[in-house]
Amino acid sequence: MRAPSGSPRYCYVSDDPNTHANNLQGWSQLYDQLSVGSFQGEITGACFSGIHLFRETTSLSLRQSCVVLSHSWWFGIPASETGSFRIDARRIGEGAIAIRRGNRPFELITPTGFRIFGLVVHHKTLAAHLRSVFPEEDALVRLSLDTSQSNLHSHGALSEFFGEVLDEVGRRPEILESAKACQAIQNSLLDAVTEICASSQQAREIPRSEVQYAQLVRKVRQFLMDNSDRAISVPELCTAFQVSRRTLQYAFDRVIGMGPNAYLKILRLNGVRRDLMRRDKNISIQQAASDWGFWHLSQFAKDYRTLFRELPSATMKRAERFSC
Repeated sequence: MRAPSGSPRYCYVSDDPNTHANNLQGWSQLYDQLSVGSFQGEITGACFSGIHLFRETTSLSLRQSCVVLSHSWWFGIPASETGSFRIDARRIGEGAIAIRRGNRPFELITPTGFRIFGLVVHHKTLAAHLRSVFPEEDALVRLSLDTSQSNLHSHGALSEFFGEVLDEVGRRPEILESAKACQAIQNSLLDAVTEICASSQQAREIPRSEVQYAQLVRKVRQFLMDNSDRAISVPELCTAFQVSRRTLQYAFDRVIGMGPNAYLKILRLNGVRRDLMRRDKNISIQQAASDWGFWHLSQFAKDYRTLFRELPSATMKRAERFSC
């Protein structure tokens, strides 16, 4: 089911990573599929006054460029049991909650079978509530930490509560027509954020090497995007960023979990897929492949099918179906 734009309640199901990324209201996102397979994603959300709660489920490993398009705070609470994920240079493990301010880009690397609750609270709404609870201090300072560590029981209770809110709104959407019910839910969600602030602890400092590795991988991706019309080689990257092949390899293994050659090919294949899915871009498969530096069309088609489990022509047919 897909709710109308601007609806206080919505649920989107998609079989394309970037269509899925575009379904999240109030965000600007770009997803790269990293693992092999047919993608399945679902986003369920509900909007209240100054608050947006959602649950996102993705079947495959993704690299995500994200930014909340408002003067808000985002709290990311992982709810899957598939292990940790990465936000920028930090790995988020059990019991941790990711925190980012709106209008500031960040990057996520998520595993297969990933599920996360997101809570976006407008700055004014959050500040007013925290002032009423912590009148003698600026509780927003606590959110300058990029993560909040909670015990596993509290973390599990928080995920369960968020799930109950979304499930109940899904079963009884008329709840959203009641001002009193919406206010009660909003107060409960703000109380949950208050608990996050109250229990915030200084996360361990990220080793300098981890920060440098994450920065290097991000710069390499941008270098590829700026030179998308040709195949970039590992020696060229080593020269451009003045690093050894060993350092480049280790950085990609640590941050992405694969080598630079494999990552570069995957990024280019994702670029072709985005171009084929764009409804405003009348382009042939051959042109899209060439634009991303693929010159051997039969090998390109084989690699594309291996990653996405479909031929480029099937992607184009899907795009045409959506445009109709």
